[in-house]
Amino acid sequence: MTYSIFHTTRTLQLFLEFFVFAALVTGWLRPAWGRELFSAAERHFLRFAAVRWQAILLAGLFPLVVRVLLLPVFPIPQPRVHDEFSHLLLGDTLAHGRVANPVPPLWEHFETEYELVQPTYASQYQPGQGLFLAAGQLLTGRAWWGVWFSTGLMCAALCWALGSVLPPGWALFGSLVAALQFGIFGFWMNSYFGGAVPAIGGALVFGALTRRTGIFTSMLCGAGIVLMLASRPVEGAIWLAVAAVMMLRSKASPRSILAAGAVLVMGAIGLGLYNGQITGSLFEFPYALYRQHYGTPQSYWWQPPVLISHFNHAQLAANYENQLDFWQRRYSVSALGDSIWHRVRDFWRFFLGPALTPAFVLAFFYVRRRLRAWLVVSAIFILEHATYHAWYPQQSASETVLIVLLIVEGWRRLRLWRRFDGRGLAMSRHLSAAFAFSFALICVGLVFPVNVRSTWGSAGRIWETMTTRPNQRATAIRRLEAAPGKHLVFVKYGPNHPWYDEWVFNGADLTGSRIVFARMCNPESDLALARAMSDRDVWIASPEEGPLIARITRQELLLAELR
Repeated sequence: MTYSIFHTTRTLQLFLEFFVFAALVTGWLRPAWGRELFSAAERHFLRFAAVRWQAILLAGLFPLVVRVLLLPVFPIPQPRVHDEFSHLLLGDTLAHGRVANPVPPLWEHFETEYELVQPTYASQYQPGQGLFLAAGQLLTGRAWWGVWFSTGLMCAALCWALGSVLPPGWALFGSLVAALQFGIFGFWMNSYFGGAVPAIGGALVFGALTRRTGIFTSMLCGAGIVLMLASRPVEGAIWLAVAAVMMLRSKASPRSILAAGAVLVMGAIGLGLYNGQITGSLFEFPYALYRQHYGTPQSYWWQPPVLISHFNHAQLAANYENQLDFWQRRYSVSALGDSIWHRVRDFWRFFLGPALTPAFVLAFFYVRRRLRAWLVVSAIFILEHATYHAWYPQQSASETVLIVLLIVEGWRRLRLWRRFDGRGLAMSRHLSAAFAFSFALICVGLVFPVNVRSTWGSAGRIWETMTTRPNQRATAIRRLEAAPGKHLVFVKYGPNHPWYDEWVFNGADLTGSRIVFARMCNPESDLALARAMSDRDVWIASPEEGPLIARITRQELLLAELR
């Protein structure tokens, strides 16, 4: 629950580390504490988990219900990062019943991060996350509810998948651990990046491969691979290779192979048609076309860099140069070491945190023979991530089921540690209680307003990462929404404006949107766009200068450009 809250503070990390340390110490020194209470709770838990459908339903509903209950104090998130806006454009486009949008008029004004404006106006991403966002938008009017549902579905899929190699109680335990560590407060649920969708795909493939292959499980395997190809194509291709090898080694029946293949073929056709609608080619991903135009994201370290010589806008060039700098770390031993350290640290913060670290470490000393092949599969993913120029948790989403499996295996090992008078069992119990208690305490703390928490001194910073203040763009949008009519906002960046604070993001329907953001290019082009959108009031947004946003006439627009 540290980096899983998107950012973290040292105070929060120390808070969680203290609870873990206290649990391990009390488990070692006072193993009898709470023994009867823990035993009774475990009996009820195991009895409930023994009914498989019941356990899977609880695993899925738990993060959904808790997150809804927290909405009054931990509201629906606002998009802040480039990728989020691109996914939202995709969801909005699909909600309008199309895959791509027409090229905007005077399209140079609408060039932005991770979105194409030529040959169509569309997101660079595959449609997996966008489908859930579109469902949320169509059913509730808010795309976030699609994110919310995908997180619950992820936890349910983890419970189902783990149930093929673990006893029912441990399968449910693993899914609840995932919900507590990175499900409810994690930025997969509290942003629009995506992450839960490929995690669902990975869980479906794992669960199908570890069960006796049949028609239905083979179809689930194919569906999981398609889901990953539609969200994380490289990791989906790795899972496809793993599934092919394992199905051949297990001598799956021809009917099972055909069932999985049929689902894969249908999914591949659908994804090819998706590509064709955006890029004009069935085999060219929007992602690849965007890289050709703007050079981001950069390549793996073993590939040559993507070199771009010309940009229409300084902001796009700055992002490109930043990512090229990440790629060039391969030339420096110290920079490479620093990159590896940050990857390991961020992986630990998101997937493990202090509470799950003891179990994860123990897992590498005890893994059942039946599961050792999955360590090899994990190593393949680690190698793939280690050679990419950057790492974010969603890149490891498809192997979430393997990570949770290792955590549970380590926890079982700690519990079964019979030496030293059952202290291992006591430590595992106290650690579970500390993990749950720290989560509950964070939830309770959110009830207090920010101004109250600020009076608690350093302790109040435990909740600091959950308090997101509206940025300048969101503030400007609120003002524009309060003004009548439709609006065209020209964004005028200063010379030192940071590349990551991008304003020019819009919905799928530029004509129907009340607020449209556009870049300032040159006087003639700006006036032409203002005339093309003559039904709108014209504004200039100046993030570095005052006022933040001001209404102007078309003549004043020309003068602003000349200045």
